[in-house]
Amino acid sequence: MPRSPDLERGRRAYREREWSAAHEALARADAATPLRVEDLERLAVAAYLTGRDDEHATALERAHEAYRDAGDQAAAARCAFWIGLMQMLRGEMGHAGGWISRAKRLLGARACAEQGYLLLPLAEQQLHQGDFAAATKTGARAVAIGERFHDRDLTAVGRHLQGRALLQRGRSFVAEGLALLDEVMVEVLSDELSPVMTGLLYCSVIEACYRAYALDRSSEWTAALDRWCSAQQGLVAFTTVCLVRRAEIMEMHGDWPGALKEAQRACERVAHLPNRRPSAAALYQQAEVFRLRGEFRAAESAYGAASAGG
Repeated sequence: MPRSPDLERGRRAYREREWSAAHEALARADAATPLRVEDLERLAVAAYLTGRDDEHATALERAHEAYRDAGDQAAAARCAFWIGLMQMLRGEMGHAGGWISRAKRLLGARACAEQGYLLLPLAEQQLHQGDFAAATKTGARAVAIGERFHDRDLTAVGRHLQGRALLQRGRSFVAEGLALLDEVMVEVLSDELSPVMTGLLYCSVIEACYRAYALDRSSEWTAALDRWCSAQQGLVAFTTVCLVRRAEIMEMHGDWPGALKEAQRACERVAHLPNRRPSAAALYQQAEVFRLRGEFRAAESAYGAASAGG
């Protein structure tokens, strides 16, 4: 049976990180003949990176079902984890919990890297509850599993969770926490992690450094994220975060017009996508600049829009 030209184009674009072209070609190939599971995962990644969250979830759900039908419980559980994680990031905690529970049931006591991924929501919960010592230990367990199964994504994200937890434990732990985050960023900059995990780690490390007032690092990693985003055709995911962080840094340095321009660009990044609202963080940053400039009506309107956006 001859291979679909669209499928070949999609795979090639995926390898070359041309995300719009990859999504378009893989979606056409899928419409003609349903994709096999490995290509479904590629379609899911391309959909996510081009800002099509609903398509990303649909493709991952199909991949999950295909792996489960084939008896590959570990791969099915990994798909379930990613679906749950993305729903968690959107604040849909009920759906997220259901998918994470399904992943746990599929794995049982099986020893595999996926067990480490299922520790990540627990660590996030511990951070949210203020149990930073427990989150540090959970992150360390994830690192150990990642190293055992040679999973670089898992090892990096586990170490990043350790670093974040240490930053929040108090002043005596800040230097150790920053050192761990610096180590994670060396791994991120190697460009050998998966594209989705790379973007998530960029965003989370920048956020952690910003909150810890490590503004030199926040600026340095934001610049690195900007370069990473600019090198990939059609990338929408993570570019908004990059622009918002640039706006925050400009605001701190007194460049209010520049900060407002970057925040507005962040809102415009998703204007062409269906069912996507402007970033609440970008709207909030606009409001902050309006407030500082004394434009209180505009600030109130932008704060309201940010609140409505979550």
